Amino acid sequence: MRLAQNPADLAKLVASGDMRRLVRALARYDAVQLGAQLDNLEPRAQDVVMQHLPVERRAAALAGMRYEVAAEIIGRLAPEEAAGLLDDLESDDAADILGRIDEAKLRQILARFDAADAHAIEELLAYPEHSAGGIMSPSFFSVHQDVTIAEATRLIQTADELPQHVQYLYVVDEHDRLVGVIGLRDLVLSKPDQPIHSVMATELVTVTADTDQEKVAEVASRYDLVAIPVVDEQRRLLGVVTIDDIVDVLREEATEDILRMAGAGQMMVDTRTFGPSFRARLPWLGAAAGGGLLVAISLQGFETALRSVPALALFMPVVAGMGGNVGTQSSTIVVRGLAVGFVETTRIGRLVLREVALGASLGMVYGIVIALLAPLLGTTGSDPFGLGLVITLGMMGSMIIAAAVGTSAPLILHRLNIDPAIATGPFVTTSVDILGLLFYFWLATVVLNIVG
Repeated sequence: MRLAQNPADLAKLVASGDMRRLVRALARYDAVQLGAQLDNLEPRAQDVVMQHLPVERRAAALAGMRYEVAAEIIGRLAPEEAAGLLDDLESDDAADILGRIDEAKLRQILARFDAADAHAIEELLAYPEHSAGGIMSPSFFSVHQDVTIAEATRLIQTADELPQHVQYLYVVDEHDRLVGVIGLRDLVLSKPDQPIHSVMATELVTVTADTDQEKVAEVASRYDLVAIPVVDEQRRLLGVVTIDDIVDVLREEATEDILRMAGAGQMMVDTRTFGPSFRARLPWLGAAAGGGLLVAISLQGFETALRSVPALALFMPVVAGMGGNVGTQSSTIVVRGLAVGFVETTRIGRLVLREVALGASLGMVYGIVIALLAPLLGTTGSDPFGLGLVITLGMMGSMIIAAAVGTSAPLILHRLNIDPAIATGPFVTTSVDILGLLFYFWLATVVLNIVG
């Protein structure tokens, strides 16, 4: 397979106005590569590229893009042109794109669809955006439980149109309730005269339409599934979440967690222009600035300690920095563990104790090392042993606090049904800085016998 070129090459061709070279370059991309390149172009360049693509390739290129970016392109098209492009996509892909454009434009586009197709898309749009119903495909292949393997095979072969992704054949009873599933491999290897209910799997893994998409992806990953049936309360089959959507969810959720942890928004599309990036980062950095002011205010009572032992100020950054690093490490491990099901909320006590023990051990090691190196600065004052003890115990205390806060905060937020990814931002950093430095200076006043 030919590797995709740098998207800057397409941008340069668009800027140069040499459309003949652009058309030749586009011919070298497959749909997936083209979609990835379009994701990273400026809006004007995207429009030019789409205009110079053959009509029959435009829908495939759109399907290869991130839904947020594809929605921006659709939003700039005339309703008739947008409907023509989306009509060539699977209904779940079309719904994922249309769910990200404004209501007025959505209605204009749906009015250009065939009534049945428009109804199918509207049904998908009615489900919550991040639910199994919102990402499922309503296209699936099902047969009655009394048919034979030969009859089921013939039904597949004579079908007018098969779903894009057919990994499993779903078996239903007379009330259209899901009772079993059989993979295509097992279907081919089974004897033609066997009834399908005798070879189908009856231990089913299903989700409901309101199941969160992150839970759907977790179930698929845990059970090694390439498709998950979506059922209603009566176990009637509503649709199927297929592997392409499962991968999209895994990527989307991981990206969202990483960006939230960094305080940089929730989607990569937020980082493409100045305005959205500014709005996404402003409150987080404001919280960090406020946290810094709180740290300064909380340390006002220790001015005497700083005047008596100026060397204490030299080690403030390392005490706060090491604590902040431990807090970030602990919270990141917990957040990711919760996301992939590795952290069990029923064993919180053991997890917190382990992280606290790690913080204490690491704090002792680095505290001793830094205390031993402190005399090299020549500012240890009249009590170098006391200062070394403050540094060691202060480092240990700061890192114990950091581990406890970094572990507990995301777990508490998870219990409150709040995204725990936000716990790795200013909240943990500010809390660790305030508590760690307060402990450090309190310890200094006690060990060094500083009277304020």
